[in-house]
Amino acid sequence: MPGIVLTFPIRAGKVEAWRRFCQKMSDSQWPAYEASRQRMGITREKWALVENAFGAAAVITLEAPDLGPALGQIMTSAFPFDRWYREQVQELHGINLASYEQFSQLVPPPADQKVCFEWALEPAVPPVSPG
Repeated sequence: MPGIVLTFPIRAGKVEAWRRFCQKMSDSQWPAYEASRQRMGITREKWALVENAFGAAAVITLEAPDLGPALGQIMTSAFPFDRWYREQVQELHGINLASYEQFSQLVPPPADQKVCFEWALEPAVPPVSPG
């Protein structure tokens, strides 16, 4: 499943408001949130809080079969929940998602890219039975 991981710094003094935002999405905003994500084709969304000496950040994971259009809808949808969601991101992170619309169209990586590191867990090869 295509996915993306986004890291948004949380504005100073806004961590508790960010927690309330997450609580609202899983509580009072749940029906609108779920309808929004189903309409966009998003199959998974996870928000995690990372806090360290430098401040706090939200790490957001999104998955969707057609990720580009889903991201585009997050950035431009006129549905009330989606507007509220963008307003919250603006307030808590200082990021205007609408200004990222140009990035919602996924493009293949350049053919001439140089891979500097890669790792994959190879599937285990079943042992050959003597016989």
